[in-house]
Order: sequence, then C-alpha cells, then structure tokens
Amino acid sequence: MNRMSSLLKFPYARIKSPSLFFWLLISYMTIVILLVSFILYSVFFYRGHIRDEVITYNNVNLKNTIDSYEAKISLIQNSVLSFSMNEQIAALDKTNFDYAAGSRLIDTIQVYLTNQSLFLENMIVYFKDSNVTIEKSRGADADVMFQRYYNSTDYSYDFWKAQFDNLYVTRILPTSEFSETDFANKKLSRQLMPIIIKNQTNPSVLIVALADANKLYNTYHQSITDDFYILDDVQRPYFESSTAEHEPFPRFEGNTGYVRHGSNYYFFKKGETSGLTYVNVIPDDSISQVKWNITFVMLLVLAVMISILASFLFSLRLNRPVKQLVQSIQQLTTGLPWQKNSGIKEFAIIQDKVRHLLDSNFDISQNLEEKNSLLRHFAYMNQLRNIRNNASFLKDLIKSNQPYRIVLFKLTFRPQLLEEIDDDEERATLFIRAYINKILTEKFPESLTLQLESDQLLAVIYSDDAEQSLDETLEGFKLVLDLDRAYCFSTMAVSDRYEQPDEFKLSFEQVKSIVQHRVFNDMNQILRNIGESKLANYYLMPAQEEELNAGLTNGNESQMMQFVRRELAALRKKAASEHEVSSFVSCMVDRTKRAFIVNQLDSELLQTMQVRLQHCHTFEELELLFEEWLPRLTDLIKSKREKKDHITSFVFDYLEQHYASDITLDMMADKLNITRSYLSTYFKEKTGTYFVDYVNLIRVSRAKELLSRSDVKIQDAAARVGYQNINSFNRMFKKFTGVTPSEFRKVERV
Repeated sequence: MNRMSSLLKFPYARIKSPSLFFWLLISYMTIVILLVSFILYSVFFYRGHIRDEVITYNNVNLKNTIDSYEAKISLIQNSVLSFSMNEQIAALDKTNFDYAAGSRLIDTIQVYLTNQSLFLENMIVYFKDSNVTIEKSRGADADVMFQRYYNSTDYSYDFWKAQFDNLYVTRILPTSEFSETDFANKKLSRQLMPIIIKNQTNPSVLIVALADANKLYNTYHQSITDDFYILDDVQRPYFESSTAEHEPFPRFEGNTGYVRHGSNYYFFKKGETSGLTYVNVIPDDSISQVKWNITFVMLLVLAVMISILASFLFSLRLNRPVKQLVQSIQQLTTGLPWQKNSGIKEFAIIQDKVRHLLDSNFDISQNLEEKNSLLRHFAYMNQLRNIRNNASFLKDLIKSNQPYRIVLFKLTFRPQLLEEIDDDEERATLFIRAYINKILTEKFPESLTLQLESDQLLAVIYSDDAEQSLDETLEGFKLVLDLDRAYCFSTMAVSDRYEQPDEFKLSFEQVKSIVQHRVFNDMNQILRNIGESKLANYYLMPAQEEELNAGLTNGNESQMMQFVRRELAALRKKAASEHEVSSFVSCMVDRTKRAFIVNQLDSELLQTMQVRLQHCHTFEELELLFEEWLPRLTDLIKSKREKKDHITSFVFDYLEQHYASDITLDMMADKLNITRSYLSTYFKEKTGTYFVDYVNLIRVSRAKELLSRSDVKIQDAAARVGYQNINSFNRMFKKFTGVTPSEFRKVERV
C-alpha cells in the first residue's frame, strides 16, 4: 500500500516542483540582470561623483605624503638633537681642537649615518671656538668645508657662521644644490635639505644634518604626477621635484584643501610640526567625468548577450549529470514513501537518501573527532620536539587551507615563587596552561595549548580573522598576570597569519625570534612581528674596554661603579632588549672571570653572583646587585695586588698584549728562564687553570667580541685572535662557550 502511495505521489511532485535546469537558469539570469542594473545605475547616477572621488584620492595621497615627511623630519630633528648630547662633542668644544678625538668623532658619525631610515647623506658638526668642522669622512676648517666640500650658492660660509647668533633649537632650510670641488676642479653636486640643530648646553656647537631631498621625495611622494612642492608661509619653495618652470602658485586659504587655477588643480596641506606647506599639482585633464561613447554601449550589449547564452549552456550542462544521478538513486528505492523536503525535486531525493547515512555515521564521527583531538595533541608535542631537532614540518597536523596563528608564552618565575613551590617550574606552568587553554577554547573552540618546556607554552589558534579578538584575549591574560607580577611575568609572542601546513615551522621560528625582542623589565609584554628589525648586541668600544680593564686591574671601586652606572643608564634610556642587557651582563662576567684567574681569587663569589644575576629583571635590581658585588671584588683584588706573583703576573701581562701571536709553553718558559714542566706545574698550582686553557680562554673571549660585529668574518676573527686553523678555532670556541662560532653569530643577530 505504501509502495502504491509513493508511486501515485511521485508524478505529482515531479510535475509540481520546478526542475534543477529551471532553477539554475533563473539564478544565472537574476545575476546577469543585477549586474547590468548595477552598471547602468552606476553610469547614470555616479558619473558626477567620480570627480569628487578623484579629488578625495589626491587629498588622501597628499596627506599620506605629509604624514611621512613630517614624521621623518621630526625623527631626524629628535635623533640629531640626541646625538648633539654626545660626550665626544662636548669634549671637543674648546679653542685648541683635539684632532685625535676628532677622528673618533668621525667614526661615531659614520656609525650614526648607517641608519638608512634617517635619509641623511651627511652630518656636519661646526665648532665655533676652534672654527673646525667634522663630517663623516673628514675634518676641515669651517671656511674650507663650506666653500669647497659643501659649497652652495644659497648658503655661504658667512651664513653658517651667523647661525650662532640666532636663537632657535632646530631650523629647516630650503633645499639647495651642494657641490664639492675635487683636485681636478670637477664639481660633484647633490640636492640636500639642511636641518640645523643647536643644543643649548653647547651653544658654540652647530650641527647641520643634510637630508637627501630626492630620496625623501622618491620614498614618500604618492601622486599620479611628479609636480610636488614644499613652500613656506610666503610661498618660497623649500623643495621642487621638477626643475622646469611652472605657473605662479595661487593664494592658499586655510591649512588644507585644493584650488583650481588655470589648467591645474593645486592640492595643499600645511604640516603641523614643520609649518611648511606641501603642494601637489594635478592637471585638470586628470580630473574629468565619464562620458558616454558608442564603444561602451556596444560592449555592454555584447556582454549581456554572451551572459544569457552562457547561463543557458551552464544550466543545461549542470542539469544533465544531476538528472542521471537522481535516476540512479531512484533505482535503489526501498519502497518507502518519498517525502519532498527541498524546493528542487532532484535535491529533495538526494537529501532524503543521504540523510540516513549522515544520521548513522554521526555518532561514529563525533567519537572519532574526540579521539582525533587527543591524538593531535600528542602529535603536536612529538613534532614540536622534532622541530627543535630540525626534523620535518607539521604538515600532517595543521588543517589544510584553514588560517591559523600561534602564540608563544615565555614565563619568568621570581625566586619568591620558586621557593614556595620547591623550584618546580613545570608544575606552576601547568596551572597557567590550564587557565590559558580554558579561555582560548571558549573564544576559539578549535585552539590547542601545549606545554613545550618548564617555562614555555604554545597555543595554536584557528580562525578566519582572529586578530582583533585575539588581541582582546591576550590583553585579558596580561591584566590577570599583572596581579601576580611579584611572582611571575610573561612574554606573549604572536605570529603572523598563516594558512598552509608547510608554514608551521616558519611560524614557530618566527615567535621564537619575536620573544628575543622583549624589552628588559619585569612587565608582562605582548609582542608581534618585528619585520626586519635585528637584535642589538652589546660590545665594548676600545675606550670602554680600556676603562673596564683598568678598573679591574687596579681594584678601583669608584671607577667600576661609574662605568656600570653609565652603561646601565644608556641601556635604560634606549629601552634595550633583554638580549642586549644579557649581553652586557655576560661581558661583565667574562671580564670578571678573567680577573679572578689573574688575581688567583676564589671563584665561589663569582658563582654566587652568576646565580643571582639570572634573577635580575630590572635595571634597579642589576644596579643594586653590582653595588653589593663590586666592593667585595675590588677589595679582593687590592689585597692580592700586595702579594703579586712575579711569574704569573708576567704570563698574564704578556698574554693580554700578545694573545694573537704564536704562544707556546716552551716560549714562555724561555722568557722566564725556567723549565717548561716547572712553569706548567707552577701556573696550574697558582691559578687553578692549565696554561693552554687560559690562552684559549683569552682568545675565545676576544673572538666573541669580534663576532658580535657584523663586519668581521668568522675566518678573520679566528686569525685575529691567533688561530691559523679554523677547525681548531671551532673546537676551542665550542669548548668554552658551548656553541660553534656560526651558532653564536646566528643567536647574536636574530
């Protein structure tokens, strides 16, 4: 009976319900009609708005250009003003000019000008009292500098000399052609924008920063034309992008807007910082309305006809296989009455036959999903361990083509907390992981939080666009962790958005790199991609090295504390990263370790201080610890100096000066007129270190300082500290540092 009822109802349903071909054709035709309507509506009603959009576009371009110019000029002024406070400049501000110190200032200027983001071609320091000028490649009398090397028809030597009498801190001058006359009377010209900086603490010193005007223009100018000008209040040009003659500028009313004058539009805006007016000149022909033409009409009609034909063919092509599929499914009918659920009869049949398959497999799928989630958790842990061993990617675990981000949580526990939990960092991290995982799974149901190390957590977050929501969630974590900052603080590194499984290792390496850019303090920090930014490394300049060695050698407490306070103040002022501060601490420990060996001191004090240094997370804590530590060290050094040993002192002094030479135990014994075996035994007994090990310790310490600099190759560093065989250098470097030279350089430059 049910079978008969089904057969009777089916023809009626087939006649009553429109076919798939009908629905497809109607859908395609609807899309075509909507698109044509939109095009016609746009042409009829928005032709007049195109001019306004073009004007808005040019206003936005000019605003972006001005914002970039103003920000860059402000950056140059602030940066040069900070440079003017350099102690070297103050030391040279005297009538009798110190040319040796001037040479060091040239080196400092060269290092300063390596910052390409300032767009500075050169910088001239003009000392009034000695009438001497210093720039990146030379020093000369002021009249020679401004008449030969930086000669300008707009700015004579008398002009620069007169600037000392004017009262201002910074001043921007119009761009001018500066030329240099060489020995063959050839002139090398460049277009520069002078920016004058006067530090009130040194009123007799004038700094002229010469910005590359063309480079600024090529970098920040955004417009469809190349007619760009910078004017002052009386419309005197400060910069002109073109040397061709132009029409007189119209009067500009207000701080921003545009003026139509002659055959051009003049877009202008006044900079808030510099007070200069920036002008873009756009021809009237570029701002015009769309007009009807026969080609447009013909193309529109042709496009509509092709769209209608394509709609019919696509509908027919899609309907044929679906019709065949429905016929195949009808042959499998069990005799139960068919109930139409969809408005399209073919889809209704497919829906009815497939639903029972979905229902029967739902419980199985749900059970498998739960187990798969657990398997993914353990698989992530296993593969992340492989990543640290440079193994394969997590391509089989990341969901294909689904966007994801990862967040690395680096936890730092205070000694107070470690005492309460018996140094069980992993247990404390486990509690924090449970909290973070709970919040993340509520916000992002498919997220996964893993514990990598005793102080590291990794969260994998899937979402099409999770940036804003993720920022809010991390800020919430930060507020919660701030409540317990006396016990623990964290660094949260967020990766970019990735989609492919093969990119997981890249994202993991990215967050590991971002973590190292943490600013040195005990605050909870959220870090994102730092682009091309590189970690700064701390290394001693020759003068600093001489000062530190003198303080350690003489046991001069005041000199040592002055050095430490000055360096910590400089690091604090520039908001140094944790990596750079650690580099400074490591440098102090290395030099102190050598002082312990030279003076034959007990290493227990040094070991105690190394442990305490690991728990210093603010500049105040570091300074207090050095204030406690340095007096004890200098007292020990002073007491040992009174009992100076002739043999070991000679060895120490000789090695400090000749560590790069070929040094052997036999050679040192000959110089002391003693036997080789006696010197070896005596040195080991007095210092606790073998002679060869001490030689390699000094060489490796020097090599570390060289490798921290970008201009020294590994082979050159090895040769400069006394290793002629690169394999021997690699072996000794790893023995004393735990890593190879290339690994050390990679960490230093991340």
